[in-house]
Amino acid sequence: MNAAGEIIFYYLLLNYCNMKKLLLLILLAGNFAIVYAQTSKGTWTMGLHNFSPVPIAGDGLGYNFFPPTNGFGISFGTSKDKIDGELQDDKIKSTQFGLSVNSHYFVADQLAVGLVGNYSSWSVNDDDFKSSASIFLVGPEVKYYFDAGTNMKWWLKGGASFGAINAKYDGEKDDPYSLSQFGGGAGISIFPVSAVSIDIGMGYNVLTVSNKNEFGEYKNINSGLAVDVGFGIFF
Repeated sequence: MNAAGEIIFYYLLLNYCNMKKLLLLILLAGNFAIVYAQTSKGTWTMGLHNFSPVPIAGDGLGYNFFPPTNGFGISFGTSKDKIDGELQDDKIKSTQFGLSVNSHYFVADQLAVGLVGNYSSWSVNDDDFKSSASIFLVGPEVKYYFDAGTNMKWWLKGGASFGAINAKYDGEKDDPYSLSQFGGGAGISIFPVSAVSIDIGMGYNVLTVSNKNEFGEYKNINSGLAVDVGFGIFF
């Protein structure tokens, strides 16, 4: 290759490398703009998460509701008793399921306010006895996002919700108890595509059970950590 040919070759190679760098910068800038736009003012988001309430226990309830689960709001289990070394035939089956639905509006860049609805059901069955309970809570929530790199955002959230717990003991319905929950959490949202996030975090909640009747006022306070996983849709 003569000198002129070498010059042309290196010129084309340099332009090719610069073009690749330019395309990479455009793609990175585009991804950043998309993620930023998802949490910019005027955006709506809807999400579906697990709901794993803290265990509710107390003499006033007559039973321990919503025992600890695997943290994802869903659990199935069985238990048997062993007396004097002999395994008993009676088997107790338990089932728990929880779900949280949320909707937020970004009132400012990175700052969203909205409503959250939580539902959880729990049941225990054996040969002689059956009990069940369900929780429904709804309330406001505030969520703030921080940049965490390409296609990711950290978030902090806090809120309060109010509702009731309804229980049945061996087919007989018990009086409902009032519930109030205050808490918050932190985590990260990963955006595999522009309008969908995968959310992973941890939350801490304080759940208060209360009831007032002719015998007086009953209140039971429960608190604990829970895994917070789910997904969101931005539009």
